[in-house]
Amino acid sequence: MSRTVRIVAMILALPLLMPATIRAEIDYLKQIKPILLERCYACHGVLKQEGNLRLDTAIFGQKGGDSGPAWKAGKPDASLLLERITEAEEADRMPPEGEPLKPQEIALIRDWIAQGAKAPADEKPETDPKQHWAFQPPVRPAIPTVNDPRWQGNPIDALIAAQREARGLVPQPASNRHLWIRRVTLDLIGLPPTDAEITTFVNDSSPNAYEKVVDRLLASPHYGERWGRHWMDIWRFSDWWGLGAEVRNSHKHMHHYRDWIIESLNADVGYDEMLRQMLAADELHPTDSQKLRATGYLVRNYFLFNRTSWMDETVEHTSKAMLGLTMNCSKCHDHKYDPLSQVEYYRMRAIFEPYQVRMDLLPGVTDPEQNALPRAFDCNLDEKTYLHIRGDDRNPDKSKPLSPGIPSILQKSELAFSPVKLPAAAVNPGLRPEIVQAYRDAANAKISRQREAQAVAKKALAEILAKAPAKPADAPLSPQSPPMKSNDPARADSLKPTLVEDFASAKPERWMPKSGSWKIANGRLTQTEASAMASIMRLNSPVPQDFEATLTYVPTGGETYKSVGLAFDAGESDRHTLVYVSGYAADPKVQVAPNPGGGYRYPAEGKSPVKVELNQPHTLKVQVRNSLVNVWFDGEFKLAYQLPDARSFGSIDLVTYDATAEFRRLELKPLTPSIALRPAGVEPNAASAPIATRESAELALKVADAELAAAEAELAAIEAAHAADLAQANEPGTAATKAKIIAAARAQAQQEQALAEVETAKAAHAVAISAGNAKVDAQKKLQAAMGKRDAATKRLQSPGESYRSIVGSRKSKESNVESDASRNRPFPATSSGRRSAFATWLTSRQNPLAARVAVNHLWSRHFGKPLVATVFDFGRRGAAPTHPELLDWLAVEFMESGWSMKHLHKLMVLSQTYRLSSSNAKSAAVNLQQDAENRHYWRSNPIRMESQVVRDSLLLLAGELDRTMGGPSIPVSNTQSKRRSLYFFHSHNEHQKFLSLFDDASVLDCYRRTESIVPQQALALANSEIALETAEKIAAKIAKDHPQADGDAWLTIAFRTVLGSPPNDAERAYVRATLPKLEAAAREQNRANPQSAARVSIIHALLNHNDFVTIR
Repeated sequence: MSRTVRIVAMILALPLLMPATIRAEIDYLKQIKPILLERCYACHGVLKQEGNLRLDTAIFGQKGGDSGPAWKAGKPDASLLLERITEAEEADRMPPEGEPLKPQEIALIRDWIAQGAKAPADEKPETDPKQHWAFQPPVRPAIPTVNDPRWQGNPIDALIAAQREARGLVPQPASNRHLWIRRVTLDLIGLPPTDAEITTFVNDSSPNAYEKVVDRLLASPHYGERWGRHWMDIWRFSDWWGLGAEVRNSHKHMHHYRDWIIESLNADVGYDEMLRQMLAADELHPTDSQKLRATGYLVRNYFLFNRTSWMDETVEHTSKAMLGLTMNCSKCHDHKYDPLSQVEYYRMRAIFEPYQVRMDLLPGVTDPEQNALPRAFDCNLDEKTYLHIRGDDRNPDKSKPLSPGIPSILQKSELAFSPVKLPAAAVNPGLRPEIVQAYRDAANAKISRQREAQAVAKKALAEILAKAPAKPADAPLSPQSPPMKSNDPARADSLKPTLVEDFASAKPERWMPKSGSWKIANGRLTQTEASAMASIMRLNSPVPQDFEATLTYVPTGGETYKSVGLAFDAGESDRHTLVYVSGYAADPKVQVAPNPGGGYRYPAEGKSPVKVELNQPHTLKVQVRNSLVNVWFDGEFKLAYQLPDARSFGSIDLVTYDATAEFRRLELKPLTPSIALRPAGVEPNAASAPIATRESAELALKVADAELAAAEAELAAIEAAHAADLAQANEPGTAATKAKIIAAARAQAQQEQALAEVETAKAAHAVAISAGNAKVDAQKKLQAAMGKRDAATKRLQSPGESYRSIVGSRKSKESNVESDASRNRPFPATSSGRRSAFATWLTSRQNPLAARVAVNHLWSRHFGKPLVATVFDFGRRGAAPTHPELLDWLAVEFMESGWSMKHLHKLMVLSQTYRLSSSNAKSAAVNLQQDAENRHYWRSNPIRMESQVVRDSLLLLAGELDRTMGGPSIPVSNTQSKRRSLYFFHSHNEHQKFLSLFDDASVLDCYRRTESIVPQQALALANSEIALETAEKIAAKIAKDHPQADGDAWLTIAFRTVLGSPPNDAERAYVRATLPKLEAAAREQNRANPQSAARVSIIHALLNHNDFVTIR
């Protein structure tokens, strides 16, 4: 080795031989100040100075506080700061919260002090938080004069151009008309423009051509759907989720809130009014059910198991969505960066403390499980709010109940909260005429049904007496009677079917998929997914109380159990009964499986072996009368089973489990009393089939008589209760009112006695038609029913003065342990007034944040990036606005226009800034050098379509989009639905599969959608059923609308249809060369129409083009 090489090696190795304690000079601004900012400023900065110590400048630290200087330059071992951050005792160590400083951070501070604690002499302390830009009222700035007159007409353009000119940036030219109309149409209604709309605009030479397009789009009802989905993101819309049928988060029927958002946006209801309704419609509009829907915003935060979690989400997301503040950061301690104290966090919680959730009945509905309005109301007016020490709800400081309030930095004076007296119809919703009428209608419908049932029972008895006059009147039902086969003449008097479904066509009004993958085509209802979860298709048509259902189906596959059948008494709750046929090789069977709520039971006496063949048609017949079930399979009687619990009448579901199947026919008819069922507990042999007897028919008539009497008693009780409710609301305490209360109590006692008579009559009938062990059980139930009847009769003699009011609303559980007595408390006659006072302040000019936060969201969704990047944090740690004057101009304009979103939309999309090309081709070099991120809008920002826009665009282009608006959420299993995507059920647990691939919204937190490009998206557009079908249908639609289009003409139409603009020269040349090759390939594959197949392939390729999923 030469000497020179050895010298070089020694020089290079020198740093390794130096003592470890010697380090490079520490940079205070880059290495020390960030540590102090993150870990020390919260207690020793401009917001707070514990021990009179500030550390936001090195000079302050050198000066020190009550205990002396924080450090001594050059003397780390004598520095108090190092002593405290290295303290072994946790109680004395700094910082007091969070993890200790990391060893490398401590080492940096030690070395910095050892090197003399050097810092810039001109270091500035933190500014006064009160002077933070976001806490100042927005003021309309003067509009600057710019060099290019084209940018002077719209204040947005002038404010943008002024900053751009100051930096020497040169704007790109405007987009061509094809791109602009696609951009604005997707932006405003979330759907691509039609070819006709593009052509009309491109050829419109009038000076207001652009404005006409914008006005048309803002007037479209689809505007509310498009922007409703944006605000649903921000306001965290979610359908309910939980475990089984138990609602644990959000609430059922949240579609009412979603529809309110859409309708309000279409009506251009002011943003301020929308916020007021969302926060306090129950106080501001207590009897307006249309506006009460808005409180779904508060309902969405519902959480069954922990009130603190519920309140935390309410405070956090109200602050983020409406104020742009991270109040949640002050739950455990004072906010580290903003002037928001822990006490103020809990004072804000106190605003919401009294509210709970209830389900108000809607016109025509008496069961809140079927449909109801989930809404907020103040329930617990005396509920106290306490500060949770260190944020731990197990450790509240009960010595200091906190009053409601808002952060002091935002208020000029203390808010005044005044209780709100509520009208009677809000306190007792059962007084509402439409609710009372719904109960009347339901009772009258029941009376009509029972009269029909009574007439049928009388006819059946008369016919039996006419056919067998010599038979003794008290002849028992004999298990040795002749058999009755499925084609027995005794069935000739059965009623005509109420439903014959041959699945010849899709009937969305009749069938609702609840889970699984279903298709209706070619006279088949097909379930194609052999899932480990039940696949369910629900019948929406009425089902007779006693019925016979005959199902013809073909099992086509499955892994193990291959179970197919039907469930009856199905509804929103878990309670129903499933009758299914299992093709399980080790135990093929037909099984009756009751689910009383909480899980299926598989009784041995409800099971019978059968032979099941795949790909062969089978027939399952189920007969149900009261609680007796008879089951036939392929024309043979298989079992009779007595349900152990009373039925809760409902709908019918077609069900598969671990099976694929074709359903070919379902026939449903009433089961008349003249059709005798086999008794439970008797073996299914030829000698066990009963015939209809006089005794059974007489007992069936007694059941019908009792049910009619009970229905009439129910109507009388409704009328009496309503009269008493009105009297108590209008004339409380009078003798007349007391008389009506007593009358209502008596009417309800009479109803209870009538219902007890029904149960006794049913039990007596069950005894008559049972045999063996089932008869013994039926006799026990008869004795119990008679005891209840006698008790009801006794109560009728002294009904008292207590009655049940008409139920117009049902309070939701406050927690999983709340008692029924608590839930059934009368609603308070007053509301706290806290939320309405807060909402009024929030939307006043005194609040500097609400308008700024809103316009920032609007801007972001039109221009691809927000003016304030931290859209939910306008605090001191959030991003500063890129264009503060523009933000304030928009905020003031927004408020002074009546908080009209449509007004701002129009200003934004008619601006020259919005019209710019998104391409950076041929841009001035200075643009990329000075502003590669396009912070100053020298071009438009291309925006990736969200998931809903991708799917909806595919459906529209295929001519398949169902434009029906509103209504209950569509189950995610309904993959055949053509409705707009925002109507799919959307919760933390359930997501529509296709939508989840394209940046769908998280229901937990989605203030700004993420934009991702992942392989699964390309695969979905290349291989998904919706993409493949769309390509075929677009090609067919072009062929139909433009039959003469060929060559270049067809190519132009195809590009314009899918991408919104005609092909450029390179694209045109490439497709010209490719089409003949595709046609040749189609011929080799013996495709019926090679030209059509080639064109479908081109369109499919265009759907996979980046320009399809990008808003340029």
